Amino acid sequence: MESPESKIVGTNSVLFKVWSPLTNQVDVVGEFNNWHGNQSVLTNIGYGYWESVINNIRKNEIYKSIIHQHNGEMNPTGDKILRDKIKPDTENSTIHAIEYKDFEWSPFTTPEFDNLIIYQFHVGSFSGRNDGLERENRKATFMDTICKLDYVKSMGFNAIALLPVQTFSDDRSLDYNPTFYFTPESTYGEPVELKQLVDECHKRGLAVIFDVVYNFITNNDNSFLSFNDATISSYLSSFETPWGLNLAFWQDGIKDFFLSVLSMCFGEYNADGIRFDATSYLEYNKGLGNDGWEFMQYLTYFTKMYYPAKYLISEHVPSTDSITYSPGLHVARYKSSYECILNAMQGYNPAENMKNSIGLSFGCSNSYTNSWNLFKYMPGSHDESKDMNNMKNGHRYYIDLLGGRDNYLARSKARIIWALNISLIGTPMLFMGNECNMSGYWLDSEDANGDHRFDWFIAEDEKSIAMRKLVAAANTLRSKHPALQNGFLEITHKDSTNNILAFKRWNSQGDIILTVLNLSDMNFTNHSYALNINQSGHWQQILCSQDAEFGGWDGAGNAFYDPGTNSIDQININIPQWSVLMFKLL
Repeated sequence: MESPESKIVGTNSVLFKVWSPLTNQVDVVGEFNNWHGNQSVLTNIGYGYWESVINNIRKNEIYKSIIHQHNGEMNPTGDKILRDKIKPDTENSTIHAIEYKDFEWSPFTTPEFDNLIIYQFHVGSFSGRNDGLERENRKATFMDTICKLDYVKSMGFNAIALLPVQTFSDDRSLDYNPTFYFTPESTYGEPVELKQLVDECHKRGLAVIFDVVYNFITNNDNSFLSFNDATISSYLSSFETPWGLNLAFWQDGIKDFFLSVLSMCFGEYNADGIRFDATSYLEYNKGLGNDGWEFMQYLTYFTKMYYPAKYLISEHVPSTDSITYSPGLHVARYKSSYECILNAMQGYNPAENMKNSIGLSFGCSNSYTNSWNLFKYMPGSHDESKDMNNMKNGHRYYIDLLGGRDNYLARSKARIIWALNISLIGTPMLFMGNECNMSGYWLDSEDANGDHRFDWFIAEDEKSIAMRKLVAAANTLRSKHPALQNGFLEITHKDSTNNILAFKRWNSQGDIILTVLNLSDMNFTNHSYALNINQSGHWQQILCSQDAEFGGWDGAGNAFYDPGTNSIDQININIPQWSVLMFKLL
């Protein structure tokens, strides 16, 4: 197994390094030696590592590795040539190409963690449906995605989160079935095209977060199985996750291998952050004596040393603050906020579930040091939006769980969810389609019930445009107000009878924002509702999710009316049904 990386060390010269502790010879073959083994033999440098500098290699030249058994014979697996997993390009599943690091990047600085507002999408299904980019195989590419970036930027997002783009099994996938770790998926495009996508994001002020799957490798087309039986135990664990085998995280070569993958993401592809898939399965592996937490510590220690400004996100269920101080990740995804607000919207103890979705102590029962230690996606991420074997009552776009995009109240509730997500402590993320009330469920292609990729026809209809305006307005407020980025939070009002809740965000610089939620059919007009805010002064409405431009009605909120607090720190305001209101202290 390659580790930690192959490097360009001079003109037409490459340093190859492979970790294969139970073999007695490793060769590299390619056009540079007419594909003859025993001509470019790597040197055993100890501890299972083999390395050498090989000269006379042209740019984009393909190569393979040959692994020999202890008896001197070639590895009998497949064509007796091990599939190389380390170079950033691929012609097919078995051969890879060398690419020199000659890409000129546009200037860009990764945003402060507090400031991130993230849009998540799947490259293969974000383009190609009702947008003039249709093609016979209906698979979108990195280059297709570039023309969609202005759409993302127009709504005030400053970061994108790509579902995994490394080589996966088969040509169609949700992308969480990796086979190679150093190569982008060939159906998406060439390595240089992935770099172009990242660079075009940066030109528009969009940070780029990669999604990586280190907790398992798929059983279908498992590249590690190219090693002979005697060496497989050096790379693979005996623990089977629901998706494939864990890797041998306790092995130094495995640690170096994945550290090199991270280094490639940040160094070769200029990423701004990494999202680690299903880290709970790394922790669980400790029960077998295989220290997944130590593996994560190894990766985060060196990443923070060399790339200190990069954002490290964990998908850990259930959320725990230990993820930020034990394995050293920056962020824990907080799924409970999605579940609580969904329960509230569906009428299950709304006031209490609203309170739980907002939370104190940075959003849950644990105690996080910084607001950006939590990652909240109240409309659901790819997991909540995708179909799981046609389980229609489970994983669907949020709007369908609320009554469907043709239902007025469902659209009102969808606006509440994103405005609330923006108002809360924690980094907000929206999965593609929720910004335009996409219906049904997401899938990377078609199934028996039709095409479930992102539908650009729906994205441009009247209902979509109204929702997108709300998303843009809320995102703009988050960007303008430090209190929403890193301020404290206090719930000031809870009315269980009318299902109304209010909370205040503030920071040390004097920025104070009040957010009011109404999860009921009641319309409070004529400034008749007395709201406790525990803060004296005059307030100006800066957002009403029921305004006409967002799909509500004229005069829904408190425009041209700046309420002042009375002697008991209350304000009297209008609160429209099923709405979020936001005020700033003047």
